[in-house]
Amino acid sequence: MEVDDLAGKDNLSGSTASGKAEKIHEIRKRPPGKPYQRKTDIYVTKKSNFTGKLRQCEKLLRLKHTEIYLHSIGNAIPRAISLALQIQANNPDLYGVEANTGTVDLVDDLHPLTEDADFDVNQRRNSSIHIRVYRKAEVSELVSALKSVIKGRVSF
Repeated sequence: MEVDDLAGKDNLSGSTASGKAEKIHEIRKRPPGKPYQRKTDIYVTKKSNFTGKLRQCEKLLRLKHTEIYLHSIGNAIPRAISLALQIQANNPDLYGVEANTGTVDLVDDLHPLTEDADFDVNQRRNSSIHIRVYRKAEVSELVSALKSVIKGRVSF
């Protein structure tokens, strides 16, 4: 990935005698840190397979976990939101959703393309979202409530 003309980044390009900008650094983005490493933490990216992540989430929620956490940054945020809403839409009475937004610090390495330039680091921030998908009630409670409705013990 070559650096184009970026505002405020004097160290990324220099000018030559002809007046054209010469690229002196190549940006290499470091992967963002993953502060949460639990089995119930799912990181969603733009490259994530949506149906695969949906199955993974539903499997975790169906088994022994009462909640999962979806984490996403930048342009993958809409995908994480869609995933959480799809889980809730598939089982509207069973799952609830809570979301928290924030920012994360990211680091880019600037590798020199010429011998005159030095290695450098560029720090930036990006938006993030953390979505908690939780079971509203235990499955056994829902089953017993449905049985009560069927037997006529509870009326609406």
